[in-house]
Amino acid sequence: MAKLRPRARIVRTIGDQLISGPEAALIELVKNAYDADSPSVSIKITPPGSLQEGRKPGEIIVADTGHGMSANDITTKWFEPATTDKVDRAISPSGRRLLGAKGVGRFATARLGSVLHLSSGHKEPGKLREVSTFKVNWQLFEESQYLDEVEIDIETHQGTGSDADGVTLEITNLRDPWTRNQLESLIRELRRLASPNEARERGFKIYLDLRGFTSEAHGFDGQSLVSGAFAEAVGAAETGADPTEIRPLFLGNVFHYRVEGMFDEEGAFEGKFINKRADDQTITLVMEAQAVGVGEQPCGPFSMALNIYDREPDAIVELFRKMGLSSIGRLDARKILDENIGVGIYRAGFRIRPYGDAESDWLELERKRVQNPSQKLGLNQVWGTVNIADESASGLVERSSREGLEHNGQFERLKRLVADVMARSESLRVDFREMVGLSRKQEGDTGGIRSQASLQATTKAIAALPPRYRDKVQKALKQESSALRNSLEELEAYQHKLAAQSSLGLVVSQMLHDGRRYLGDINTRAKGLSDGAPRILEETPFGKNFRETFAKNAGSIHNSAGHLTRLFRALDPIASRKKGRPKSLDPMEVVERCISLFKDSLDLAGVNVIRKVQDGAPKVTVYEADLMAALLNIIDNAIHWLGTSSSKPRELRVSMTYSKKWVRIVLSNNGPLIDPILAKNLFKPGFTLKPEGSGLGLAIAREAMQASKGKVIYDPQPDETAFLIEMHKT
Repeated sequence: MAKLRPRARIVRTIGDQLISGPEAALIELVKNAYDADSPSVSIKITPPGSLQEGRKPGEIIVADTGHGMSANDITTKWFEPATTDKVDRAISPSGRRLLGAKGVGRFATARLGSVLHLSSGHKEPGKLREVSTFKVNWQLFEESQYLDEVEIDIETHQGTGSDADGVTLEITNLRDPWTRNQLESLIRELRRLASPNEARERGFKIYLDLRGFTSEAHGFDGQSLVSGAFAEAVGAAETGADPTEIRPLFLGNVFHYRVEGMFDEEGAFEGKFINKRADDQTITLVMEAQAVGVGEQPCGPFSMALNIYDREPDAIVELFRKMGLSSIGRLDARKILDENIGVGIYRAGFRIRPYGDAESDWLELERKRVQNPSQKLGLNQVWGTVNIADESASGLVERSSREGLEHNGQFERLKRLVADVMARSESLRVDFREMVGLSRKQEGDTGGIRSQASLQATTKAIAALPPRYRDKVQKALKQESSALRNSLEELEAYQHKLAAQSSLGLVVSQMLHDGRRYLGDINTRAKGLSDGAPRILEETPFGKNFRETFAKNAGSIHNSAGHLTRLFRALDPIASRKKGRPKSLDPMEVVERCISLFKDSLDLAGVNVIRKVQDGAPKVTVYEADLMAALLNIIDNAIHWLGTSSSKPRELRVSMTYSKKWVRIVLSNNGPLIDPILAKNLFKPGFTLKPEGSGLGLAIAREAMQASKGKVIYDPQPDETAFLIEMHKT
C-alpha cells in the first residue's frame, strides 16, 4: 500500500508560499507570543557585522514570558505542522482568543533564517519548572531526501532560579538584509497589528530593538525609526517611555468626520456620524437590514469606526497641529497621512493582513472615486477599523497564508454593508462642505441660468441711461442676450441627448438578454424548417411529423419576431437623433412599455407590479423620450432598492390620477425608506447611495421632464418611497 512521504524541502517550500515576506513572518511570531498569554513580546534584530567587527552573523531574537512549552508540547505540537491543538482549544488559559490556529509559526522561523535555536521554560502546577532547548538547521531540510530522515535532538533539564516561563527564539543566518525600507514596513505592520482599543484592554505590548543599526554602519539610526515623528503623535515620546515600545497606531479623536456603529447579525446598522468641523455635530445613522444579495452570505455581527479626512493643505496642517506636531510641514504631513491610512479588518483585536495597508484597497475606493470624484472618498481620505466575529459566527475565513480572507459570499456582504454606510457618510460630508463653501455647489439644471440670461437687472439699469447712450447699449445687449439664449438651447439639446443615451444604457442589458432569447428561438426553428423543407412531401414518419409541427414552428418564429419588433420600437423614442415635437400620448402605455423592458429584472428581484389608474384618464403632451427617460431611471432605482430589502412581498405600485390641468403618475415601492436628512440631495448630480451608482439617474429624470414642461417630485411619505411625475393634460 502506497503512502505519502513528503520530501524534506517541503518545509522551505511551504514557508516561502505561506509567508509573503520577513515582516509577515515576524507578525506570526508575535501572534504566537500573544497566544501564549505573554504580557509582551520583545524583538531584537541585529544586522550582520562589518569586516571590522569580524563578520558577525546577523540574528533575530524573539522572546516572550508566556506559559512556554513543555518537552511533550514541543514534540506533539511544535513538531507537528497543522496540529489541531489551537483549533480545539480556541481560547488561551487566560481567556485570549487564539490567533495562531493555522500553524504557520514554525515556517515563519524558517523564512527568517536558516538556523533556529529555541529555548522554552514551562512549569506545570505542583511540579518543578523544566527548560527545553533544541536547534534546527533548516538547511538540512533542503539537503535531506525525506522529512522523516531529519533528526532533531531536544534537551530538557530542571530549571534554576534564574529561569522563567516563556519561549525565546534565536534565528541566525538571516535570509534578508533588513534594509531601512523593510524596517519601516515592519514598524508600520507592528503598529497596526493590534486594534488600539484591544491593545489597551489586553495590555499586550510589543518591543522592537533596532540599536544594532547605526548611522555609521548602515546610513540610518535604527532606534529612531521606532520613536520617530509619528510615534510621537501616538504618545511614544512621553517622559520615561521605553524607546523600543511599539505603540498601536491610533488616530482616535483626530479626524474631520467620523462614522461609527454596529451591524447586527441580520445586517441592520445603528451608529452615528460626527462632524468635528461643525463643532462635533452628531447625526444618528440607522439603516434597516438589507436582503442577502446574489452571491452573498450573512457575515455575522461586526462593528466599524472610520475617520474621514479633507485633503486640503490647510486642513491637514490643522489636523497635525491638533496632534501636537505643529513643527511638521505640509509635505511631511501629507506623507505621514498617506502612509498611515486605510481601513483595516480586525479579528479578536488583531489585524488581518493586508487590510489597512496603504496599498490595499479592498473597498475599491479609488475605482469608485474615479467614477464619481465629487461624491466619493479616496483611499487616502479614510482610516479606520472593521472588527469581525470569529470564523464560526461570521463565515469570514482567513486564508492559509494568513494573507487576507477568502473571497466568499460572506466577504462580499461585508464589503457591501461597509460601502453602504460609507455612501451615507459621503453624502453628509459633501452636503456640509457645500453649505460652508468648502466645495462648489453643483447646479442641477439650466433653469437658473436661463432666468439670469434675461439680464433683467442690466436691462433696467440701461433704461435709466440718457437716450444717446441707451439705444446703442440696448442693441448690443439684445444681441448678446439672444446669443446666450441660443447657447442655452444648444446646451439643453445636448443634455437631452445625454439623457437619452443614459436611458438607453439602462435597457441595453435587458435588450441583449431578451434579444438573444428571441433570436435563439428564431434561429433554431428556422434552421429546422430549412433543413426539413426538401422532405416536406415525404410519406414517411419524418415528413408526417414535419408537416404536423410546421405551423407551430412557423408561429413561434412569428411570435419571437414580434417580440423583437416591440423591443426595437420601445427604443425608438430614446434612440432618435432628432427630438421632434411633443406629441399627445397615453402615459400608461409608455409606463407599461418601460415596465416590460425590466421584466426579467423584476422577476429576478421578486417584485410584484401593482397598477391603479383613475377612470377616464386623459392623454398628455410630452416628448416621449423625456417621459421614458424619467420612468426608466425611477423604475431602475426602485428595482435595485427593492432587491436589497428584506420586506416581503416586494411591491412596485404605479398609479395615475388627473386634475383639470395635470396628469400625475406615482411610482412607489415598499423598499428601504430614504433618510430625510439625505432626501434634499436626491436630484443633485453625483449624489448616490448605491455603492456602484453614478448619481445621475434622478437628475436625468428631472431634467428630462423639465424639457417637457413637466415635473419629477420626491414625495416623502412615511411608509413608502415614492416619486411623482406631473405632466400637462393634452
